[in-house]
Formats: sequence, structure tokens, C-alpha cells
Amino acid sequence: MQSYTYGTVRQKDPEGQNESSCLKTSNKWLWRLAIDTPLLTLVLALVVLFELGVLPHHKNGFYCNDPALSHKFTGDSVSMQFLVFTILILPMALIFITECILQNSFSTRLFESPTKTMLHIYRSYIYGLFFNLCVIEVMKGLVGNPRPTFFDICEPDKAKTCNGSEYVSSYECTSTRFSKWFQSDSYHSFPSGHTSLSIYGGLFMAWYLQRRAFDWNHRTYCVVPVLQLVCLSYAAASSLTRITDHRHHWWDVLTGAVIGVLCPRTVRELQNKSTFEEQLDDGKSTDRTISGV
Repeated sequence: MQSYTYGTVRQKDPEGQNESSCLKTSNKWLWRLAIDTPLLTLVLALVVLFELGVLPHHKNGFYCNDPALSHKFTGDSVSMQFLVFTILILPMALIFITECILQNSFSTRLFESPTKTMLHIYRSYIYGLFFNLCVIEVMKGLVGNPRPTFFDICEPDKAKTCNGSEYVSSYECTSTRFSKWFQSDSYHSFPSGHTSLSIYGGLFMAWYLQRRAFDWNHRTYCVVPVLQLVCLSYAAASSLTRITDHRHHWWDVLTGAVIGVLCPRTVRELQNKSTFEEQLDDGKSTDRTISGV
């Protein structure tokens, strides 16, 4: 009779796995607190200092009596406060509502909780928004192109003494009707920040709804397409009003639109291998019916 000797089978230690998982999580948060947070704070501080005029920036010259810079300032159809609300608050609310509907309607649980999923997707959205803002601010500081309302807001000192179509390369704003920030902003026309940010927000949300909420098995076919239409229409309207309000030249808006279009693409490429993308792809292969839409 032959005898066989079997090797010892190693059993997994649940407690060891838990400790290893906790250590990895701890290290991840340590890196975020020690590296990511200071870097983010530094970049945001630089953006604020630039907007306040503390950091040096280029001021492009102008031609005396240039009609393209002689429009009266009449305000913004889409104010900065409203723009911030639509690109920060509304996307968070829309993502959260959508994930709540998906969580309650799917027979297969795809995520742990709507809040966790919303924060994960919103983080990706904010990353692209932050990238967009930094590109815009750097370009504004390097170019320093006067706005169509430049003469009305800035009231440059050399404009009162120059003749004909003389080119003025050095000047100082002398307006007493507008604050220092408005005067500094009068030569930050290129590119359009309103256009870039609104188009980025509109495209990202339309893409998100297409990936997460659109399905021909819905009880209604119209809700998601209508929401997508609203997102894209707002982006287009916000961009066009920058021209009709004489706050930007057409090339400022065009360049801002290109940046706004490229940023969602950049986010998708950078997030292509993330858990978020994998969960979206897995969800597309699941038979899903949204009863609440």
C-alpha cells in the first residue's frame, strides 16, 4: 500500500486581511492630506491672488479710439453668482437624485449608497472643473487682452491724450465708477471663462445622464433627453450672452468653447480605468428599468 503525504494548506487570515486593508486606506488618506490638500490649497490661493490683482499679469495694449473696445458696460445676463450656482450646486443635486432613483429601482445593487456614488462622480466632475479654471486663468494672465467694454470700465489715462489710431502699450486705469477688480478684469477678455465653465458643466452632465440614466426600457423616453437638452441649451445661452452683452469678443468665446469641450474628454480619458468607469460599464450590461422616471 502506497502512502501519500499532502502539503499543508495555508488558510487565509481574515484578521490579517482586514489589517492590511485598513493600512492601505490609512496610507491613501495620509497621502491625500499631506500632498493633495496642500497642492490644491496652493493653486486655489494663486488663482485668488491673480483675480485680486496681487500677482503680476500681462496687460496688452490698445489702439486709440478703437470702436471694438468702446462698448458701454450694461451688466451680465448670466452673473458670476448664477454661474457658480449652476456649475457647483445643480450638478451635485442632479447626480444625487439620479443615483437615488437608480439605487431604489435596480434589482441588482450596483453601488453601496447613492451618497457615496454621488461623491465619487462629483469628485471627477470637480477635478475637470478645477483643471478648466486653471487653464483659463493662466491664459488670461498671459494674454491680457482688453474687453469690448475696456474704455468704459478702465478709462485708461493715455486714452484721453492719444490721437487717431495710435497704439498705446503702457497705461493705467483711472476709473472711479468701478472697483479695482473690475478695472483689472477689463483687460482679461481672452478666453471666456463663462463660456468654458458653462460648456464643461453642460457637456459633463449630458454625458453623465447618457451613461447612467438613459435607457430605452424606461417608462418614459423624454425625461433624460429633455434634461440633456436643458444642460446643453444653458451652456449655449451662457456662451452667446457673453457676445451680446459685449463682455467678450467672438474669438474669446470660441476659444473658451474649445477648452470647455476638451475638458470633459480629458476627464473621461483620465478616469477611463477608474472604479467609476468600470461600474458604469458593468451597469450598461445589466437589464435595468427605472420605475421612477
